[in-house]
Amino acid sequence: MSKKNRNLIIAIVIIIPILLMFYADSKSNFVRQLQGPTESTDRVVTVGDRLFVISKENNIYTWQWKDLSIWPVAAKPQARVAVPIADDKIIYNPSTNLERLIVTNLKADKELTSLSLPYGAECKTIKTSQNGKFGIVSVNFKEGTQKGRFKLGLFDSEFKELSFVFQKDTSIDESVLYDFTVTNDGSFLAGAGGGNHAWLFVSDVKNETILWGKEFDKYSRFTRAGFSPDGKLLFIAEKIRHILAFDAATGQLLRTFVMDEYQTPANQKQNISCIVVSPNGKILAADTEPAGVVWFWDISTGQKIGQIPASNLTVSDIAFSPDSKYLATGCLVSPEIKIWKVPQLKP
Repeated sequence: MSKKNRNLIIAIVIIIPILLMFYADSKSNFVRQLQGPTESTDRVVTVGDRLFVISKENNIYTWQWKDLSIWPVAAKPQARVAVPIADDKIIYNPSTNLERLIVTNLKADKELTSLSLPYGAECKTIKTSQNGKFGIVSVNFKEGTQKGRFKLGLFDSEFKELSFVFQKDTSIDESVLYDFTVTNDGSFLAGAGGGNHAWLFVSDVKNETILWGKEFDKYSRFTRAGFSPDGKLLFIAEKIRHILAFDAATGQLLRTFVMDEYQTPANQKQNISCIVVSPNGKILAADTEPAGVVWFWDISTGQKIGQIPASNLTVSDIAFSPDSKYLATGCLVSPEIKIWKVPQLKP
């Protein structure tokens, strides 16, 4: 082989991988990475036009979706639990007073209003509707006449009162409520859990009645719940591979979304860590661990439309952008917040 041909081959060997790399990058769904909280991320939430990242220490960092290059607003409210709500507000349970809920601004430096929980109640979790206009507080009663009870209390963005809409006696009922959610108009509340088998229910908040409930012996527990933006569909994930879509009003099972089974390390099991519905109501996204892969489905057809390898580490939570075109992923053990293009539906 001549020296000229040998040099040509070497050049081709070097250039082709570079071209392939640029081609792969051009096809990648990855958009950008944000510097999240150093203590790592617990939750990622979109409310209005803002992206909220909640750290494991309940500090909240707020970006504007329309310009993620702007430095985030940081709030450090010294809270046990903290979540964003509508109208650029934050609600939190202070670490110094377990029986009080406080509403503040995005910097958490101005108290706007507050509400006291009943005597003996300890706040455990706060979750909001997708639009942030309604929220649910879960409380355990540690003292008083209601000791041993677990309750869910509903509030709206005006935060003038807390209405308890679900309760159970934990000393008698050993089943666990793993997740709960509320519709954007505050009409329906749904809960998902497990014990001897998986179960779920939907409650009519206004009439204070259980619309329907179901039990599934084939699953051990349901761990994730979320309504579609219009409140017509309820999505419930069991622990491992299946997400069930129900008619929220009737309880009819409409469709089951199934993840592929994959090989995991001996000390880990495959599980669904988070699910979310796009604001336009067309796409369902879910993360599977330990793979750190986010799956996307067309809700209308049930067909998988794509997936992204979100992280080599544990994905803590995911959130769509307001226009449903992008997805933010948080990491449980590092400050990385990644932004991805969402696979598009076929016309």
